[in-house]
Amino acid sequence: MHEHNIPLPTESERETAIRCILDEGLPCRQGVFRELRAVITQVGLRPLFFGAGDCIALSLLIWALALIPMTVLMVSAEAPAPALFLFSPLLYGALSLLTLWKELQSGICAWTWTFRISARMTSALRMLCFGGCSVLACVPVTGLLWLFSGRAFSLGWMLSLSLASLFLYGMLALFCQRLPSLPGLLTAPVLWLLLGLIPFVWPLAAQWLLTIPAAVFCLLAAAALPAYLLELRCFCRRTVEGGVSYAVR
Repeated sequence: MHEHNIPLPTESERETAIRCILDEGLPCRQGVFRELRAVITQVGLRPLFFGAGDCIALSLLIWALALIPMTVLMVSAEAPAPALFLFSPLLYGALSLLTLWKELQSGICAWTWTFRISARMTSALRMLCFGGCSVLACVPVTGLLWLFSGRAFSLGWMLSLSLASLFLYGMLALFCQRLPSLPGLLTAPVLWLLLGLIPFVWPLAAQWLLTIPAAVFCLLAAAALPAYLLELRCFCRRTVEGGVSYAVR
């Protein structure tokens, strides 16, 4: 019998073969926003808000009721800037807080890890939708408040303050999601409430807020928006309960 000498692969050949097997067997990880777009393409928007109707209705009611004292403050012209700064993120904050709190209490976040679409991806898409709706709501509401205030202030200044406040709160809320469970949900609203009350109890701060030009608020909004999107990316990729959130596989 003749002995057959089978050549063994070299170390580099083995590593190349392993990489090829892994590349063919494992899906390529896409960018977060491509994955979010893939989720929208596959399931659409309506299923993302399944079971959140009560949270949305309650958030709209809270927001509508809060417009009453806000309008009074604007008409009296005693605290227009502090009122805008404090109340502008209210709709977004209520929508995101109530829906995330319901998911936490009902345990949805735990068992949706078994789905092809993770809980973090659905939450991120909801927050993007809530943010877009809040931006759209800011424009007509700020216009009405500008009319109610007797046009005492520039519409552009009021709108830039409102949007800067909304984007800054969104970034803060997402950053606080790094904290676990309930503290991650409540830290941002509590901090924002304490910060927003400072001009009401300290008149000098309210006067200083009135002196800030609209260009500064525009720059703050322009800086806060990409920071919000970057933090949203970190939110989707964050490791939770020993696993990493992946979207469509």
